[in-house]
Amino acid sequence: MNEPRFLVIEEAQAFLDGNKRTAILAAVVFLKENGIVCSRADDLLYDSMIAIAEKRLDKKGLAEVFRTLSQKIQE
Repeated sequence: MNEPRFLVIEEAQAFLDGNKRTAILAAVVFLKENGIVCSRADDLLYDSMIAIAEKRLDKKGLAEVFRTLSQKIQE
């Protein structure tokens, strides 16, 4: 499976409620575990996940959103 795990969570609709929020949290935790911190832009992230679900944003566009909000953790 080459698709980012957080997109799999969102697309699978595994939960009755909270799939997009769970997917956002999974992505942010994944980035943090890999030395990248995502700034707090909850509305932008949530709107981006809605856009993915509605096919208004593709994976490259979502990656750009995360690039815009992310920075490497200073050690």
